[in-house]
Amino acid sequence: MPRNSEKAHRISNHTRRQGRLRLTEGAHADLRYLLDELAIALLPRGITPNRFSSLARDAFVRAAARNSRLRNGKVNHSKVAALTGIPRKEIKRILDCTIATLEPHRTTSMPSARVMHGWLTDRRFLTQKGKPKSLAIGGAKSAFERLVREYGGDISPRAVLEELMHSRKVRRTGDRLRLQISKLPLPKTGLGTLTRIIPTLVDGLRIASREHGKAIDSLLYRLKLHAPSTAELALIRERCSSSIQSVLYGLNESLERQFTIPLRKRSARHTLTITVLLRQTENERSMTESGSS
Repeated sequence: MPRNSEKAHRISNHTRRQGRLRLTEGAHADLRYLLDELAIALLPRGITPNRFSSLARDAFVRAAARNSRLRNGKVNHSKVAALTGIPRKEIKRILDCTIATLEPHRTTSMPSARVMHGWLTDRRFLTQKGKPKSLAIGGAKSAFERLVREYGGDISPRAVLEELMHSRKVRRTGDRLRLQISKLPLPKTGLGTLTRIIPTLVDGLRIASREHGKAIDSLLYRLKLHAPSTAELALIRERCSSSIQSVLYGLNESLERQFTIPLRKRSARHTLTITVLLRQTENERSMTESGSS
């Protein structure tokens, strides 16, 4: 009997742990979906998991600091540490850094990017004129493997080579590799076209987070329109675009005329933003229209 009782107790504990795990996974499903989409968008733009983690860490510290100020205005580092689980020394370093940049870092940039950086800057891999040398590959004297060991971390030379070959940044001739300087991307600032939708994402997050449990249906609207073919889908999209432009133009014209004193001559202390996003998904033969204000 005692053995059966112990076995039943273990099964009961295991069942409870499994139940808690399922609840946790369910609670994080939406967040996982959001992070999956962010990863798809950011990875091709050179944002690695380490870099994203570093930026997210800084952001959480700054968010906690906003709600952890003492009466004298100073940040209570102990409270921030309790909210985030980050050591106070690290919190101080993050808060003392006034500007967060996306510049490449040795521990956060992609291995292939670090390897190219070393190839372009390390004198051991440059000619006397400062141009990248052609590097031997394979064998005991593989200069490329030495370059990868120096700058690629624990990533295998073969994996780095495959990435560089796939992106056409290197050309292989026999047992030597040449860096294709003309194929190298120009230095980028920011996230390119992603920056155009960031204000929309921020607006939606602020609306949802500030309403704390209240219904936000009066601020967010979503309409899904279906089309049997891509041709009709294109027509619907064009109709929606023209209609939205007309609505926004009409709102701007009618509301400005309702004020005795023109808005542009008064100090604008408050703003109301109307955003309309059209998303076309041909695989599902659907288009989504959503607006936020």
